[in-house]
Order: sequence, then C-alpha cells, then structure tokens
Amino acid sequence: MPEQILISESALDAALATGAFDPGSMFPKEENGIHRFFIGHSTVAYRLANEPPGQFLALVGTKWLAFLKDDGGAPSEVFRRVARVVKGMKSPPVHLPRHWLEYHHKNLLAFFALPREVSSRRWVVEINSEIRCVKFDYLSSQGSEVDIANFAPRAWPDDMVGVVAQFAAKEITEQETSSFAAIAQEFDLETIGSRSVVEGRSYEEWLNLLSDSQKNILQQHINASVRILGPAGSGKTLALCMRAIQISRDKDVRAQGRRLLVATHSWAMSERIDGVLNTLNGGISPDAITVFPLLSLLELHAGHIGQQRTNVIGDDSSEGRLKSIEIIGETISKLELTNHPGVADWIGDAVSAAKDSRQRLDLTLDLYDEISGVLTASGVSPDDPESIQEYLGSSREDWMPPFVTIADRGFVIAVYRSFMQELVDRSAITTDQFILDAIRVLETFTWRMRKETEGYDYILVDELQVFDPQERTALQLLGRSRRGVPFVTAEDPAQGVFSSLNARRATVENVPVYLEVVHRFNEQIFAFISFIYQQFPLNALPLRIHDTRGAGTHRPSMFSFASEEEAMVAASELVADINASAGPSDRICVVTLGDIDAEISGRMAELGLNTIRLESFDDIERLAYSKRSVVVSPWQFVGGTQFSHVVVLALRISAPTSQFGHLREMVSVYLSCSRATESLNIYCARYVPLVLASAADEKLLAV
Repeated sequence: MPEQILISESALDAALATGAFDPGSMFPKEENGIHRFFIGHSTVAYRLANEPPGQFLALVGTKWLAFLKDDGGAPSEVFRRVARVVKGMKSPPVHLPRHWLEYHHKNLLAFFALPREVSSRRWVVEINSEIRCVKFDYLSSQGSEVDIANFAPRAWPDDMVGVVAQFAAKEITEQETSSFAAIAQEFDLETIGSRSVVEGRSYEEWLNLLSDSQKNILQQHINASVRILGPAGSGKTLALCMRAIQISRDKDVRAQGRRLLVATHSWAMSERIDGVLNTLNGGISPDAITVFPLLSLLELHAGHIGQQRTNVIGDDSSEGRLKSIEIIGETISKLELTNHPGVADWIGDAVSAAKDSRQRLDLTLDLYDEISGVLTASGVSPDDPESIQEYLGSSREDWMPPFVTIADRGFVIAVYRSFMQELVDRSAITTDQFILDAIRVLETFTWRMRKETEGYDYILVDELQVFDPQERTALQLLGRSRRGVPFVTAEDPAQGVFSSLNARRATVENVPVYLEVVHRFNEQIFAFISFIYQQFPLNALPLRIHDTRGAGTHRPSMFSFASEEEAMVAASELVADINASAGPSDRICVVTLGDIDAEISGRMAELGLNTIRLESFDDIERLAYSKRSVVVSPWQFVGGTQFSHVVVLALRISAPTSQFGHLREMVSVYLSCSRATESLNIYCARYVPLVLASAADEKLLAV
C-alpha cells in the first residue's frame, strides 16, 4: 500500500464534484477525467490530463485515512477539508471555516479533520509555498489538544522537489481530455452568499453606490449606536459591514486599540460576514474585527461552568436549536398519552401521528419554543414545584405557543422533565441553558475585571431578529465599558417570531435607520414581497424598489392542487423546465414549508436533476463542492441567500390554530419567497396560507 497520496487541486475538485471515491480505501477513483499513476513505490498520484501550470497540491498520508474512516468519516468530507486548505494556499494566510477551529504557527496549521460530532481528531499540516504543496502527515488522537507552537513536523519525503516535477511532467496518453470544469464555474457558493451582498466591490467603490438611507448610517457619529431596520433585499448586511470597516479604519479607534465584534447566530453566517468584510477591505481580513457566533464567544469568555466539563449540544445557537428539537422529538415518542387526559385534540393527534409527520413536527417545534421561550426564560425548573405551579396558572399571551389549558401545560412539563433528564444522562446542556449560565458568569465581579482587557468596544450584530432576549442580554455583557458600548444591529423584524419580545433595554440609546429601498427583486416580485411585509405588526414603512431593478416578465405565480401528489409532480416538472433553460449564472432553490424535502429531492433525481439537500445552516458550505445543482431546503435555512429562481412548496402544512402559529406561518412564507430575484412560483394543496390567499385577491399572484 502506498504511504502517501499526491493529488492536484483540479483532481480534488473533480473527485468531490462527482463523488469519485472508494469508500473502502478512502482513495480517489480513476474516473471522470482523473488519472492515477505511481511516483516511486511510496506515492500514488492523481491529476487530470490537461492541467494549468503551477497547480497547488496536497500530500496526504494514507495511514491517517484509516483512522478517519474508523471514526465514521466519509471520503468526501475528509477530502473536502483537504481541498479547502489547498485552495487557501492561493491567497495566504490560509483561512478556514471558523467552526473548524484553525490554529496557525509559522507554516503549520491545525484544524478539525471532520465535523466535531463525527470526530475530534485534528490535522496538523505543513505548508510549503515553494513547491505549492501542503503535507497532511499528522492526525491527533480523539479529544486531545495540539500544542502547535512546540510541534515538530515529520520531514518531507526525499527529493520532494523532484517528485513534484515528475508529477507535473507526467505525460498522459489519453486521447480524450477531461471535460470537467472547475467547481467555481459549475456552482459558485459565494454567488448565493457573500458575493450577492458585496458584488465584488471594495469599501471605496461602495461609498458612491449606497442609497441615501445607507449613507445615513455612515454619517452617524463613530460612537453612535445604530439600529438598521429593513425588509429582505434592502442591503442591511452590506450597510452593517460598511459601518464595521468605517469604524475599524477610524484613526482614534486604531490609535486606542479598540476592539470590534461582529456577532452572529451561526458559523455559516460568520463565514458570510467574513467574506463580505474581506472583499470590502480589498481582499484582506480586517485585523481589528472579530467575527464569531455568540455561543463560541461565550465559551471563549465565560468558559465551562464547574469542575466537570459539560458538553454543550451544538456548535452554535442554530445547530443547538436543531439538536434540542431532535431530543424533544425523541421524548414525545416515549410518553404515554393516557397519562395526560384532557389535553387538546391537536396534541393528542400529533402524539399519535407518525414520527416523521408534519403534525408531530409542529408539536415538537411548539414544545421547543415553549421550553426555550417561556419555561427556561422564566426560570421554571422541573424540580421546583413552586415555579411549576406558577407556570401552570399563568395567563397566556398571543405570541406564546398554543398550550392553553392546564392539561396542555401539564403535558409540556412532562416533556420538559424527560428532556432535562435526557440531558443529565448525556452530561450535556442545551445552548439556551449554557447562555443563561454564561450570563451569570458575565455578571460576576471577575468578568467585570477581565472585560477591561477581553471585552469589546463596538458590538455589531447581523440578523438581530433571530437572537432571543437571553442572547441579547449576553451580547450587552460582552461590552468593555460598564456604561455600555456602541451597538450597530441589522434586523428584519418580519423574519423572526421572537424578534421584539422581552429584550433588555439597551444601555446606550440607538439611532434607528430604516432602509426602505429594496435592491434584490424585479418589480413583479417586489410588489408581492412588499405586500407580505406590510402584513406584519409594526411594519408600516412604505417600501420603494431601486431604480436599477427591472420590471420582470411574469408575476409570481401560485398553483393550487387537490392533492400533494399532483403538486409535487407539477413542481418537479417546472423545476426541470427552469433548469433546462437556465443560464450559467442562474441559481435554483426549492424551499419547503412542510416536511417534504426527501420526497421532492427523490422526484427531481428521477428526472435527472442534480440536487443537494440542506439540513442545517452550515450545509450551505457543501455547495462549494457540488456541481451546479437544484438546492432543496427547509425555509429555516435559506436566510441570507439569494437565488435567481425559487419554487416554494407550501405542502404538508395545516392552518394555524393560534396567533403564534399564524405569525410563524407568515415568517416562513416571507423568508422563503424573499430569496427570489427573477422568478417565484408557489405550490399549494388543499390548504393555502392566508397571506398568500390575500395576495392573490390583490392580483399580486398569478393563479
């Protein structure tokens, strides 16, 4: 067996885009234009027939692949991370996704080799810029730390310069050359993420292109707190990042060594903000700005509570929410409904329904929101009878999940107790619980002393509407000054159910700036999105479309069918038609409101469409190593993205039974539809969400 694999960037791209890996050996396959040959007895090489000169290479020790396979790692996931490092060599220093937790020391780089829920092993790699090669030749043991500053890397193979020369000079006699195109030409991840925000322009270029309201943000005093509000597509993220660059370049800020924090809700959003800031700053990462998800910030500054290490479920707030929902779903399956007489019919029906049904999912989501937004936030403890009695007898507000009667709330308490016991058994806490614990630490005298050096002088928050009241409190406590620090926040209240609830009053008064000019949509889609936006409470601001946006050729369309089967068939055929006529820069997304992702993905695959399913916020990154595909995603995961063509499947949903449910339905419709820039088609069956029916009555939808 060869001791190492030498593979070019182009061959990595081809293997990742086509899945050309042997799951047994973890080696790339010799197919799809990838050619395999030996250099000496110890090195197996992979490259394409025709490659540009000066290719960047990876040298991977084969024995380490066996460890990663035993840990449960898939070849595509292992080599995706290898490829990311190789691509990073083009513009040093190498910058990896933040949740890989990279560490640099001279020409060494350490990072997690797989997602942390799969393996805790870290690569320690050595970069040799002279031969354009990175050596993957050390893998840590599970859970161990790596002292990269004192790490002694193994020597490179003898005559590595000659090996690289042989690799490049190898003649491949195949007559038919590979037709594989670079990934960036097939599916450009940045197109739907950071590039859709910044459009490749620098800070200086954008200064003359901003709308008047965006310019107003930059005209505020450097120490002013600014609250940026606006609908989807109004340039909130761009304005926030422009403000961050402006502050970081201020001469007084630089002279006094002030620290800027941009806080996000997930690693995926941190990556997007990073991309925007780097582009605005001329391709260089701004050294005065820290971009991190809130959970990681709290782990950094508040640490773990107590002597025994407790696992926090999820790498960020968004993933923690999903994992908590998963545990709650398992808890429901273990409960006996006979022990809870008198619960509402909708609860009984959901408990009796199949585990993968929409009814069960709706109940699980309602329970999560009740536990995190009501029980945890109010300090209700499963072993505190007094707090439980107070909860059972408390009055309900419209925004709360629909657990109306004492019997309903007794059922909630039973789920809560089982949920908490499951966490105890796992020696784990939820992200919500960790944030509450972290707040207590940040309110101590110890942190008040430490924050003079560790705190932040300016705090900027994107997508504020997804931060709950506890998370907002924690953000305020990260400020360096006791009197409060300037906050710059960007939010679309229409995208968050809890966006304006119970937030602690800010320590510094802010200046609200409304971005009423929308840049994203054509006129036809804009009229529809504007109508939905106006349906939300407090959204009375009239919107305007930017002068440069086109009129559009078709109104957004809504199709209603007698059955979900008919709707899925019709939607799949439409997606196939759009894909067949799509241009090279077009992007297509199918957004689901109900639990139908697996089925619609399967149907489109049967039609020969390349599809990729998103099952978390961080799955967006997978698109960087996929052929140009139709993206299928639940509505919760598409925030911050843009697609040329969006097909919304309002299937396997039912009419909401509470104000809370009605608001969540409106959020799901608004967030899904506002991703489209050129065409929007909506499919319903039997039930049509009220806001869509109203839009159709106003002739804003073609039906």
